[in-house]
Amino acid sequence: MGCKKGETSGDFAANGIGSYVTRVALGNGIIDYANLAASKVDVTVREYGSPVASIKILVSKGAATTNTSLWKLVKQVPYNGDTKLEVTANEIATALGIPVTGLETGATYTLYNRVVSKDGQEHDITNMNSSMYGNPNYNALMTWNAVVVCPFNPAAWGGVGTNFSARVLEDGWADYSPGDIINNIIITSATQLRFDNMWLTSPARPVLVNITAATGAASVARQDYGDYGPSFPNFNCQSSGTNNWVFSCVNLITLTLTHTQGSTNYGTYLLRLQKI
Repeated sequence: MGCKKGETSGDFAANGIGSYVTRVALGNGIIDYANLAASKVDVTVREYGSPVASIKILVSKGAATTNTSLWKLVKQVPYNGDTKLEVTANEIATALGIPVTGLETGATYTLYNRVVSKDGQEHDITNMNSSMYGNPNYNALMTWNAVVVCPFNPAAWGGVGTNFSARVLEDGWADYSPGDIINNIIITSATQLRFDNMWLTSPARPVLVNITAATGAASVARQDYGDYGPSFPNFNCQSSGTNNWVFSCVNLITLTLTHTQGSTNYGTYLLRLQKI
């Protein structure tokens, strides 16, 4: 089922019986930055293999890693049958040595289950074969995620119909420099923004940003945003990846956009704006 800490063999039988936990239920995986005091994430797990005494929960920022120097202990909880593991936003921040407000909106924090068996062995992803904990047939739940989000609240931006401006923090496409201002951004509905001139094209055509209100996640469908002169007409942009957010709690817009013209792909670049 596993191997002792520090052993590397992928032959589970050769290493004796170890322990891991399997998924019973995935609960909430979202930390609401607008309500940090009450936010928590949870999963429910069940032992497999040698009897389990307790589970150490550790955390790191970003995707899962086997570099345990980045893991910070959140807490250790006893195992009592099917066990619900709960971690609050404050517990994650405390483990990382930051104030709870230092949790980064849009960031993922990986939680690790280190299983302590009653015979004293400890097992986590560093001494399990990756084909085991990454294989759905085993149903192992040795890592889980907390994603920090901020619901989109139009009222926090002035309400539906409001026209506002935003300061450029970063523009990888390089139409703008940090500190430049983009005007004529309109809240068209409870789940959409419209940029009348997102880019420095002539003419400039509107770009619509759709928002999932509950999380602030954003998306931009492929659309023509304008011409860079007669030789470069009909440039398009569309969102790419998962780093696309409109966060009311920090007045921040983050868009990762791929720029194309016809069949030519000009690459993917980050645009970060602060509402003013």
